[in-house]
Amino acid sequence: MEIKQTHNDPNRFLWYLVYIAITLVSGLPLFGLRLSDFGINYLLLLFIHEFSAFLFFGHTFFSNIWAMQIRFNQDKEVGIWARGFLRKLALSITMTTSIIIPITGLMLMESWGGLINAPWAWNAYLAFWAMAAISITPDIIRYGRNRNSADPKHGMVSGAIRGNIGTVLTIYIICCMVIKISWIKPFPNLFIG
Repeated sequence: MEIKQTHNDPNRFLWYLVYIAITLVSGLPLFGLRLSDFGINYLLLLFIHEFSAFLFFGHTFFSNIWAMQIRFNQDKEVGIWARGFLRKLALSITMTTSIIIPITGLMLMESWGGLINAPWAWNAYLAFWAMAAISITPDIIRYGRNRNSADPKHGMVSGAIRGNIGTVLTIYIICCMVIKISWIKPFPNLFIG
């Protein structure tokens, strides 16, 4: 009976629309939407981009391992505390850095002529967009709504699966950015501008 009540959410369609809107808008740069660098120094943008990416990866990777272990192995009260703390981290660090990273990345690519002229950056953006659609956006919405705060084990299996997919995509992003690989060709005929 409780499981049925947990999934009976009259606002779920609103949140599905929020998710779809975020996913669609954030995908526009893959089709040519460009973001001006507003004359901001390239090195400053690079520093902000890389520092945010380092913070995002470190926090997401280690806090998720920590929280999963506590939520799975400890008493319910400790699990509830860990889930609550993970919620604070998700709504502060994960949400903030997942906005800063792609925006500064797009601003950096303006000096290259946009993502189309840097296929490795286009691939990195595609991977980040997929990671956001699979893991980041649903997690932030779920933690923001906080509907299952009393159940520390709620969503652990799906969260672990999505987290592992996100880790693989993060490794691909790092490869794209460091060694400039691009396994997927950008779509030049579909560009907006």
